[in-house]
Amino acid sequence: MKSFLAQLGSVRRRVALFLLAVGLGVGLLSALPATEVMHALSSNEFCASCHTMKPMAETFKLSVHGGNNSQGFVAECVDCHLPESNIVEELYVKGTSGMRHMWGEYVLGMEELDYQALHDTRTDYVFDSGCESCHKALEQRAMVATELSPVSDQTHSFVFARKDTDPDFQCSSCHYDIAHPDLKRNMRLKRETKLQDIAQLSGGTK
Repeated sequence: MKSFLAQLGSVRRRVALFLLAVGLGVGLLSALPATEVMHALSSNEFCASCHTMKPMAETFKLSVHGGNNSQGFVAECVDCHLPESNIVEELYVKGTSGMRHMWGEYVLGMEELDYQALHDTRTDYVFDSGCESCHKALEQRAMVATELSPVSDQTHSFVFARKDTDPDFQCSSCHYDIAHPDLKRNMRLKRETKLQDIAQLSGGTK
């Protein structure tokens, strides 16, 4: 009887190990296409495919982060607009922001985004983790610079001191439009051009 129970226990362990291996295999195979889809939907080209994002794409190319630098470095939209935390939060932010943009683009038929409203809430969708992934050890560098010259980096020292008590104070609180220079002007010019085109068409139909 003991021998039979031992054999039964051994079979159960083998079955459990087999099912675990199958589960891991299926999970990995499922993750591969999901990763590819996530990558495809996170490219700068995809982000700029909506017409409401044209001003953002155009001004981004003029910025240091968009390639206007001596190194030819080009950041990805998701470097700034997705948190570098964990896959669950990243997928949640990507999914909710993507659905919000698609709803406005294809359902509401939005002509442009509300620059002022978005600008005032920029810390909600620009994440410090993206800044810190490239700009390493900012706090330590600020401390060293301050020790060497008390007037050299007072601004960053003040910021890091404030971040300890105000978690909503982020890089984009000060560095606004750094990746989209003259975005407001770009959007205004597009609006004016569109109005001029409408006026010309209206005048030509009379």
